[in-house]
Amino acid sequence: MKKIILLTTILICCIAFAFAQRPNLIDNYLWSNLTMEQISLGGATLNNPTDLEFHSDLSKNELWVINKDNVGSGGSTVTVSNFGMPNQIAQWLRDGNAVHFMNLPTAIAFGDNGNWANAPGVTDANHTPGGVNFTGPTLWSSDLAIYAQYAGPGTNGSHLDMLHASPECQGIAWETGNVYWVFDGYNGDVVRYDFAQDHGPGQSYHGDGRIRRYSDVTVSKDANEIVVSHMDFDAAKQWLYVVDNDNQRVFRMDITTGAYTGAPSYGPFETLAEYSQYGGYVWEDVVTAGLVEPAGIYVMDDRMLVSDYSTGDIIVYEIGVIPAVEIGRISTGDPGIQGIEIGPTGEIFYVNSINNGLFKVAADSLNSSVKNLDLVDATVSPNPAESYVNLTFETNITGNIAVSNVLGQTIYNTNIDGISAIINVEDFAAGLYLVNVFSEEGNLIAANKFIKD
Repeated sequence: MKKIILLTTILICCIAFAFAQRPNLIDNYLWSNLTMEQISLGGATLNNPTDLEFHSDLSKNELWVINKDNVGSGGSTVTVSNFGMPNQIAQWLRDGNAVHFMNLPTAIAFGDNGNWANAPGVTDANHTPGGVNFTGPTLWSSDLAIYAQYAGPGTNGSHLDMLHASPECQGIAWETGNVYWVFDGYNGDVVRYDFAQDHGPGQSYHGDGRIRRYSDVTVSKDANEIVVSHMDFDAAKQWLYVVDNDNQRVFRMDITTGAYTGAPSYGPFETLAEYSQYGGYVWEDVVTAGLVEPAGIYVMDDRMLVSDYSTGDIIVYEIGVIPAVEIGRISTGDPGIQGIEIGPTGEIFYVNSINNGLFKVAADSLNSSVKNLDLVDATVSPNPAESYVNLTFETNITGNIAVSNVLGQTIYNTNIDGISAIINVEDFAAGLYLVNVFSEEGNLIAANKFIKD
């Protein structure tokens, strides 16, 4: 009985770790000294990398990077196992028919079933002069015994499924099961793809596929087809966030809204279980200013990261309010940044397609005082604030309160002797502020943060 209980406990712990939430350390980057550390991949080659993503089973500690490569060869991937460990191994792979299934890939997205999908940026995966533009997202297995391996006689590559109604895909996001959303750069809309039951490695049945086009909002890709337009899905709130590159904005859609409006005018080019047009859904602009060439995106809780290819910045936004409030920028120092990702331990990673690099944003203090709220509870209200903030503590405090901006500059100081304090913030610029509370001996005893509208 004890052995059964022990094994059950171990299994539960493993499952919990595998699908645990990444810690949200985003704000800590705004208060830390940062360096951009290039990740060595040994002999594995990056060639115009456009995106990266960790395997959905975080316990695998496995990072995937997708290479755009070129039309003639098709794209490729680099899988980094035991990422960041002494026994790290990076493996470059290309599917046998990547020229069709992964041509000019712009994005990668993992599902929680271990499958992943890519967004091919090519116009026609068949490369047929005068033919139909037969292209769309492709589903793959993350099992390296299946992916990019020969699947047997009569098979076509190792892909698990592909549907063909979105040429020039610029971004992709996973929703549930084998359901993914894509940025259709050719038609200028957002499309929901449900692969349903995959057809197996190298097979060809697509008859159970379901496609819904959402065209109320017109999206526009980079005219030069260099910069991606990535997407991210907030499962908790059911918002799909979309980087609209050529329109220099980010918007979001409520995927629980919308209704069937008829048959699409484009396609279909294969027999499907459903091919529908949807409209009347709820959407809203999130960011419409301050972006030059937006590319990658990552949404976590009330924070959103957006990479800017032109400036090389990763921009941090508060999305608890709409329009989003820019609260800081991480300067990578180089243009060319495309996909961005947060790792299992909360660190920020990105790829740069100009210098063919995979990078980690290294911070000197990812466990800084922003997260040490277990010292003494300190609540801040209202938050966001307009004219004042009220600090309330769980116990009597004697010491000093220091308020700092995102540059780390202390802009306000006051003494405290009690369980609460009021700070006038009318003259503060809009943005994020950190409140540190120190004892009379100079030790940090409480901390919190707030947004000034």
